[in-house]
Amino acid sequence: MQATLLKTYRRLRVLSKQALRIEPYVPLQTSTKLEFHGNDYCGWNIPRDSLRRASVVVDVGLGEDISFTTSLMAKYGCVAHGFDPTPRAIRFVRESAPPGFVLHEVGVAAQRGPAEFYLPNEEAHVSGSLTKAGHVGSKKIQVQLISLGDVFERVGCERIDLLKLDIEGAEYALLASDDFRRLAPNIETICIEFHHRWEVFGRRSTADAVKTLNDLGFRCAWRSPVSNEEFLFVRRH
Repeated sequence: MQATLLKTYRRLRVLSKQALRIEPYVPLQTSTKLEFHGNDYCGWNIPRDSLRRASVVVDVGLGEDISFTTSLMAKYGCVAHGFDPTPRAIRFVRESAPPGFVLHEVGVAAQRGPAEFYLPNEEAHVSGSLTKAGHVGSKKIQVQLISLGDVFERVGCERIDLLKLDIEGAEYALLASDDFRRLAPNIETICIEFHHRWEVFGRRSTADAVKTLNDLGFRCAWRSPVSNEEFLFVRRH
């Protein structure tokens, strides 16, 4: 009962912020049957029965919750490649990932090479960011970044069936990059978390990112009504 009330409150909060034009409103642009994977904290809908054993699944931004991708692996029997430079995330995945989950201890961004990575101010939190913001930045480390093109090379694929991006604000520059525009035709489905609630980004950043995805042939097929942060984009055929 308490969980239901909390979800209702969060839905109403999203609607009120959209009415005040604080948060973006992204309309559903296509209709497809869906199936949910993961948990309430870290989960997405994907098109129903859209993967198979040979599908290429790439999970960028792991944190300490890989339930979404392990659920895909359990249903479809596919191998998954996970990317994250965060020390705590690396330890977690090393200890808990099932066979078939391939860990790459690097970040994925618009640029490649070494970069400053800001850790969360609260030690209980795990997600760091390439962007310094109010909740990250008290400590920083050096991490190695690779481009989306490098991801294709590391995985050894010409096509990604499902790409998940939860990269704490770095998604905006990545989607705007020439590398993404070049490789977008080789990606079928994108599950993405947008970070417009960060003051440094705001709703305009998400609106621009959605336009980029639309221009590249993707359509929004699902959005979380509770958070308005998790989205599913599918390629238009």
